[in-house]
Amino acid sequence: MSTYEEYIQQNEDRDGIRFTWNVWPSSRIEATRLVVPLAHLYQPIKDRPDLPPIQYDPVLCTRNNCRAILNPYCQVDYRAKLWVCNFCFQRNPFPPQYAAISEQHQPAELMPMYSTIEYTIMRAQCLPPIFLYVVDTCMDEEELGALKDSLQMSLSLLPQNALIGLITFGKMVQVHELGTEGCSKSYVFRGTKDLTAKQIQEMLGIGKVPVAQPQQQQMGRPGQPQAAPLPPAHRFLQPVSKCDTNLTDLIGELQRDPWPVPQGKRPLRSTGAALAVAVGLLECTYANTGARVMLFVGGPCSQGPGQVVNDDLKQPIRSHHDIQKDNAKYMKKAIKHYDNLAMRTATNGHCIDIYSCALDQTGLMEMKQCCNSTGGHMVMGDSFNSSLFKQTFQRVFAKDQKGELRMAFNATLEVKCSRELKVQGGIGPCVSLNVKSPLVSDTEIGMGNTIQWKMCTLMPSTTMALFFEVVNQHSAPIPQGGRGYIQFITQYQHTGGQKRIRVTTVARNWADATTNMHHISADILISSNDCVLDHHLRHYDQGQANTADAR
Repeated sequence: MSTYEEYIQQNEDRDGIRFTWNVWPSSRIEATRLVVPLAHLYQPIKDRPDLPPIQYDPVLCTRNNCRAILNPYCQVDYRAKLWVCNFCFQRNPFPPQYAAISEQHQPAELMPMYSTIEYTIMRAQCLPPIFLYVVDTCMDEEELGALKDSLQMSLSLLPQNALIGLITFGKMVQVHELGTEGCSKSYVFRGTKDLTAKQIQEMLGIGKVPVAQPQQQQMGRPGQPQAAPLPPAHRFLQPVSKCDTNLTDLIGELQRDPWPVPQGKRPLRSTGAALAVAVGLLECTYANTGARVMLFVGGPCSQGPGQVVNDDLKQPIRSHHDIQKDNAKYMKKAIKHYDNLAMRTATNGHCIDIYSCALDQTGLMEMKQCCNSTGGHMVMGDSFNSSLFKQTFQRVFAKDQKGELRMAFNATLEVKCSRELKVQGGIGPCVSLNVKSPLVSDTEIGMGNTIQWKMCTLMPSTTMALFFEVVNQHSAPIPQGGRGYIQFITQYQHTGGQKRIRVTTVARNWADATTNMHHISADILISSNDCVLDHHLRHYDQGQANTADAR
């Protein structure tokens, strides 16, 4: 590789970002000549074990419509203790705690090697992560037994302070209490009724827990406290350390749904109602706190909200031809139900995982938005007793070198860029927060019209595709040697409970098409990722996007 290629490769490895173009056209006219769009793939929480532990608040630009974070590309006057924002050119004073800085004693955020840096906000503690298991009991004994073994195994992989809950469903939906001693106790809901969060709250007799405010309201001040003191866990969601033994016994005692199944009929399975109860339970207790709803299904929903087929085995589940001919009786209503649940779940910062193991279809097409919008896993297999499911489920709880889960929760990604650029949109496991800004382009790609996106769960490999538009006019040339800047601010809840803010700031040179347009083609690193971005741009459909877009 040439020296420049090595430099770009080092930046990509350090920041977890790859551009389609590493030199950018300096005007809108030049940008229209690009075959591949100006875009990049970004990993918000790429593994960086070398990052220093920064346990203080980031320094923000004082201009209200900017609020960019101090980074190595800012100009600094060490004598006057001022810094100039590289996005809006606002002159900002350093806070008092930076009084001792100098060219020889720089804070980490000004060092070139830390173009990506992570802040741990110690005074803004969040609740520990929440895991809510939603288990289908309408399957044979062998399948249910294998699933129970996997669920019991997973308890040993969860953090001891994590909150956990259990919901089972067949014809009815049961929400299990975990704080009872001596006998198991559960609340039973009809599987044919779609309940609101308020109704669930009243029926279960629970109150809302005071938790963190929505992050989108706090993006201007990342250091503000966002969480109240840890409240006691209520009886449906208990810390693993307190209910490990009881929950292990409870899972071991689970039986097949007792409702009789006549010859030639399907079991009455209330998947949609059970998922609605799970979403409502978390919504009325731990909104805007990291949580995973983990749904395990062994067949299609055959009654109630979300139904995709009736209980008569003579009537097969809809096929591709039925969908094409608009002959799928239950599809539209089921999609509407699950899409509504997906939006509620994403709004509350929770995610939904779906583990579907059956020889026939289970209605994943109708449920897909539950995973798309929240970033959850969708796993499809033949049997819960297969190594495919067992190994995949175990990998969900993989841990890093510190023994912490390799996942993050309730994240918000914000993008800031130079005035010569505008944000067209993003493609990935997220939903738009509809935050308007002068940086928003009129041309929308993927989820556009915003500079902030909600990502309910993140893993080190989670990747977001973002698209940009060059808006600088040809009549206003950029000074020679000028550079364009993009900053990514990811706020998320760590599995340890802390609120963290990872900031990545990148810079690339502008190219003048009249003198050195050849540098653009010479400096680009053609890779499979560029083809991926171009493919997503040409084929992206909000209704058909799947989680593979972000993996």
